[in-house]
Amino acid sequence: MSHHANRVPRPVASLRRRLLGWILLPLAGLIGINAWVAYGNAVQAANEAYDRSLYLAARTLAEELEWRDGRVQLDMMKAAGFLFENHTGSRLFYKVETPTGRWLAGVEALPGVPVVGQSAVKYFALVQFDDGVYLQQPVRLAQLTHVMEDADVKEPLLKITVAETMEARQQLIQSILWDTLGSQGLLLLAAALLVLWGVQRGIRPLEVFRQQLARKADDDFSPIHPPDLPRELRPLIETLNSYLDRLGRLIDIRKRFLDNAAHQLRTPLTALKTQLALVQRNAEPEQSEALLMAARQTTDDAVRLTEQLLAMTRVEHAREMHNPSTVDLVDLARRVTQEHLMRAHQLGDDLGLEVHVAQCRVQGVDLLLHEALSNLIDNAIHHGPVGTHITVRVGESWLEVQDDGPGIAPEHQTHVFERFYRAAPSGVNGSGLGLAIVQEIANQHGAVMQVTSPVEQGRGTLIHMSWPKG
Repeated sequence: MSHHANRVPRPVASLRRRLLGWILLPLAGLIGINAWVAYGNAVQAANEAYDRSLYLAARTLAEELEWRDGRVQLDMMKAAGFLFENHTGSRLFYKVETPTGRWLAGVEALPGVPVVGQSAVKYFALVQFDDGVYLQQPVRLAQLTHVMEDADVKEPLLKITVAETMEARQQLIQSILWDTLGSQGLLLLAAALLVLWGVQRGIRPLEVFRQQLARKADDDFSPIHPPDLPRELRPLIETLNSYLDRLGRLIDIRKRFLDNAAHQLRTPLTALKTQLALVQRNAEPEQSEALLMAARQTTDDAVRLTEQLLAMTRVEHAREMHNPSTVDLVDLARRVTQEHLMRAHQLGDDLGLEVHVAQCRVQGVDLLLHEALSNLIDNAIHHGPVGTHITVRVGESWLEVQDDGPGIAPEHQTHVFERFYRAAPSGVNGSGLGLAIVQEIANQHGAVMQVTSPVEQGRGTLIHMSWPKG
């Protein structure tokens, strides 16, 4: 057993699930990116706010500094009041030093802001920010360059460094993170519900179409037009309706074939059964021989009828089975005439070909046009007496078959192309399908059929097939 025979087909996702996947997954990605950008912007804004507060703390310290007895003095009451009121939740440290690094006041071990890696100046050129570590804790540093106002000061330029621990910042950043995740999660949930509702409404016409298709009877192939059909679904529904129309036509053709076959074959098969029963009962050789000849003729008629029924069915299916191409009627007439020449000669008929143009090209199916001309020649041979002259002619955009047989009575000429209509005398067997096949082929090729009878001296039949010019 083949390995592929046991392969279980993979379940196919529904259209609703596919649409939701194609929409919600990219949407979730976009919302995630938006949350990340919004979080980054919020953190940056929070840090800038804290940096500005840290800068104000450094400015407050600077304003409370003064030189006394050759030393830097700080009014701690005013400075500490500002620092404690505005920096709850985090701790502040400060250091005052000269530009050369000589410590003057505050925490001597507090790190400074290095030249390398300094952050961009936010407020003005005298303050710089950086991250550092103090007492094994991350701190944010603000270093302010301050000029003492007293003119008599030996070193009027000072560097004031203020360090802030990160507890408050981290709490704010964590709060921003949870707020951002919550708001973006709610946005994603709302978007998912809206997309689900939109997809549900969007595919509703497909469900309506499915229900209408499910309610149709087995023999109903009429088109379906669901209401509120979106423009994008119209080609699909139109294609499906076209398929239903073709399927209905094909089933109708098969049904007609079965009905015709059952109706037309019943008579010769019943006659054949009767003839064989008579042969079995009759002991006289001469009558048995005559009955066997009749049975053979009946069998030939049944075979010919079956062949023509199948030919009619092939012609009716031709639109679905064949694609048109360029056909040269001159070449076609030569081939078909050559194929029937031996049979006509054996029956004592004279079959000839007259070509009035070097080439005659039409759009069509070579196999069908071959069938049509073959049926015209066969019809002339079958219904004419021994010695009938049959001529095939090809001209510009037309071909015809003429014979000098007994002709067709005027009352029959308007019906000869109908199925199972027989205009021949009762002594001549026939199915009544030959010219009907030719008419069907002519209709499919846009050709026009004409019958003229009699042709000369009260005898003969001319069947003409022409293609409109242009």
